[in-house]
Amino acid sequence: MNSARFSVGTRGATLVELVVAIVIIGVALAGVLMVFIRNTGSSADPLIWHQATAIAEAYLEEALTKNFTVGSGNTRQTFDDVLDYNFTDVGARDQNGFAISGLEGYTVQVQAVLEALNGIPNTDAVRVTVTVTPAISPSSTVAISGYRTNYDP
Repeated sequence: MNSARFSVGTRGATLVELVVAIVIIGVALAGVLMVFIRNTGSSADPLIWHQATAIAEAYLEEALTKNFTVGSGNTRQTFDDVLDYNFTDVGARDQNGFAISGLEGYTVQVQAVLEALNGIPNTDAVRVTVTVTPAISPSSTVAISGYRTNYDP
């Protein structure tokens, strides 16, 4: 008759050892997955930041290319001097005030104030600040400034 023979040197894993191994693997896997989740969640931030920077630069360039003082305009199409640039746009717009497709989720605030600059009196220097805030990621807000001086008084 065949009887089961057990070798003294071989041994299997106990239930306690299997549970401990599963817990250790689970904890390690949870740590790795947290890193993946964090990186995936913020993977679009560079694109949003780059778009916000491009929008801010376009608005700033538009404002700084205007005359120092001429008169006053009521709308963006009639802005004729740098001091007219004090407004907020919900959604990025072109220089004629038309919405730019795909950039509706950005809020743009433009502010022009008289400010002295390195010995130039505040009557002859304007600081323009453009702040762009994306609706998706408000922490990616971009603010840039530039100066326009009255070089032809």
